[in-house]
Amino acid sequence: MPVVFCVIGDMGSGNNDQYKIGKILGNNIKKNNAEFVLGLGDNIYDAGVSSVNDKQFIMKFEKPYEMIPDKIKFYMLIGNHDYGRYWDRFFKPRWQYQIGYSILSEKKGGKWVMPNNYYMFSKAKNGCHIDFFCIDTNIDMMDKKIKQEQSRVISKMIKSSNADWKILCGHHTYRSIAGHGNASPELERYLNNFLKLGIDIYCNGHDHNSQVVTRNLNGNIITILQSGTGGKRYHDHTINLDNVLLAKDTELIYHDEKLGFMNLFAYPSKINVEFIGENGRKKYSYTILKNINKL
Repeated sequence: MPVVFCVIGDMGSGNNDQYKIGKILGNNIKKNNAEFVLGLGDNIYDAGVSSVNDKQFIMKFEKPYEMIPDKIKFYMLIGNHDYGRYWDRFFKPRWQYQIGYSILSEKKGGKWVMPNNYYMFSKAKNGCHIDFFCIDTNIDMMDKKIKQEQSRVISKMIKSSNADWKILCGHHTYRSIAGHGNASPELERYLNNFLKLGIDIYCNGHDHNSQVVTRNLNGNIITILQSGTGGKRYHDHTINLDNVLLAKDTELIYHDEKLGFMNLFAYPSKINVEFIGENGRKKYSYTILKNINKL
């Protein structure tokens, strides 16, 4: 049996779309015996929370996923909207309250897991070992010291990992044909420092669509899985294929602009990916084969 988990991003709208996908996610977890959920940021729209007791945690997380048992943990990371009203000149970061909520959730047996704004967790089953490296990609809102510390700590973790699969998880796009587009030059350099250390997959949200993109980075094939479709529809309608097609080392495999999430079925030598739509049915599947040339 594989390691089975779900991936969902940009979900914390609190609107009907989030609740609809939450119900489908719950049924899907039961059907496939999924073991946990990976959340890709923008957990609480539009400007994060104001305290660990903010009622938005209930309306935009606990209630939409209440049919999912507490034993199914949601491993969360920070999105840009989780920082707070970052467009306000009186901006004060709010992401630390989501870490604080992780402590409260643990005490009551809850689902929300976020021990820090960057951390690692591992899963293993039947000879398949996966290490997940969750990072804060809001480098435009982080001071130099925090950026350097995250880079140092996570890089050390990746280098020390002997897992079959190394998955880097962040909110922002790396390669994307949708509205936010490719990573900024600074973020690309920052992500490349991790990806070149033997990462197999980069999972992200931010753009509210689904994508599979591959990039040949120094001879290693990185698969980029985008799932920013958990609670807000893609209203931009911007599709810029040149973001991927003009790069000789990058290939667009799939994209879709409807709501949903991903199922991943991980074996030692392959990972089967399913994109689940808002009708609860599979809309696309893709298989990632282990690259034997990884570092």
